[in-house]
Amino acid sequence: MRAKTPILIIAALIAIAVLAWVEITYLDRQGPDQGTPVASNGLPPDHELAGAVGGPFSLTDEDGKPVTEKSWPGKFLLVFFGYTYCPDVCPTTLAELDTVLKDLGPAADKIQPLFITVDPERDGAAELKAYTSSFDPRITGLTGDRPAIDAALKAYRVVAVRRGEGADYSMDHSTLLYLMGPDGRLKDIYSHDMDPKALADALRQKVGG
Repeated sequence: MRAKTPILIIAALIAIAVLAWVEITYLDRQGPDQGTPVASNGLPPDHELAGAVGGPFSLTDEDGKPVTEKSWPGKFLLVFFGYTYCPDVCPTTLAELDTVLKDLGPAADKIQPLFITVDPERDGAAELKAYTSSFDPRITGLTGDRPAIDAALKAYRVVAVRRGEGADYSMDHSTLLYLMGPDGRLKDIYSHDMDPKALADALRQKVGG
């Protein structure tokens, strides 16, 4: 078992490096007169990431119902990975999504926000439902067994690393938001700390309305 540890560490470092490349290449843009990250200019349909990020998943929603990426036909999926024990980034991001969805008005009806846990050992359907109830009701939590979650992480090129032992461990994880089109292809990637108004404007341009 010890021989596997260096391999796992190397694999995690490679995944983190790939994620950093994506963030630097597509998100390291500065808004006018401010230092906050903004969205990319969008991905052309033939862009290398358009077909490389995202894909099929088979998970369970917060009501215990099996769902896949096709469970919301005609909708854009705004996907964010996190966990209910997250101390800062996750609750802040979901709270900001409340503002974004309200700003979007009728255009928000074209978007299904999904909060996919990276910590299924602690985040069952009931835990996710209790957690997401503090935010906009349109935000749906998804969980599953570890293989199903790992498959979703792999599809979205998401890094999630457990830190610590015992019940109080934490999870280091990717913090990007992914906009998937009704056709199942990646349309854009956004920083979690993007200004809510800028994010709403960017989403409106993508989904129309």
